[in-house]
Amino acid sequence: MNRILSEKNEEKESIHIPVLFAESIDALNINPKGIYVDGTLGGAGHAEAIVGKLEKSGTFIGIDVDIDAIKRAQTRLESYPCQKYFIHDNFRNLDSILSKIKIESVSGILLDLGWSSFQIDDASRGLSFTNDGPLDMNLSKGLDAERVTAYEIINSWEESTLADIFYGYGDEVKARVIARHIVSVRKAQPIATTHQLAQVVIEALFPKKVASNKDAYFKIHPATKVFQALRIAVNDELQTVTDAIHVGISKLKNGGRFAIITFHSGEDRIVKHLFKSYVDEGKIKLITKKPLSPTDEEVRANPRARSSKLRIIEKL
Repeated sequence: MNRILSEKNEEKESIHIPVLFAESIDALNINPKGIYVDGTLGGAGHAEAIVGKLEKSGTFIGIDVDIDAIKRAQTRLESYPCQKYFIHDNFRNLDSILSKIKIESVSGILLDLGWSSFQIDDASRGLSFTNDGPLDMNLSKGLDAERVTAYEIINSWEESTLADIFYGYGDEVKARVIARHIVSVRKAQPIATTHQLAQVVIEALFPKKVASNKDAYFKIHPATKVFQALRIAVNDELQTVTDAIHVGISKLKNGGRFAIITFHSGEDRIVKHLFKSYVDEGKIKLITKKPLSPTDEEVRANPRARSSKLRIIEKL
């Protein structure tokens, strides 16, 4: 049986390591009495650092579309004395979230747009090519149960649309080759699991190796960009980022900080261009003229950090 393996199994351990940890916390310039939002709780690593700097009179608002992330954060942060709110919602809805808890503006906002290790390593979510599971990828089931799944995209969308998704959201240069092979394979039977999809991508990119039944080793799995693109498409991530920046800046106090960690060039372009438009309007200033990136040491310790970028602004 043909096997094409990663040199390092980056998705094996269910231990979440926050990316650009010190840089993102420093970016918020935390006032111990302030009001801070973590719009993407994930494993609550960044959140714990924030609440650890807040006094009893300070306020923390943790938001996530994933109900399991909310439950983990509630347990992990229970002992900290500040006022805490845990909201199961999408951070793009910050306006209505703050309205419900009667808060008009906040001192700082942090968004980490990557997936947590808990989410990736849970095979039932279908986010990972390493752990076999159903092609799902919808993290907001409790909020949006009717959202399209990765299975529907892979098995029913047109070849040209698939190619556009893989290239536009995943920067996959072989997008058309992969899309063509997916359509060919699904004519015989549906592509139903993450392992099946990963194998189809491998067959599309390395047909000679598959035909010769040779093992091949790659530092980065060949299906990485396809899976990234599907996650972005299923969860409408790019529009979510756009909405979040607009509402986030509108809800910042003067002097408040907004820090965003991206993992994909499409996300980073949106953040860069929207921040620039607000700078041009005289509403914010850039704290980072160029994005901060992880050190080589951080990437060695946490390979998932390799593509991350941190941009920071301050409201005027």
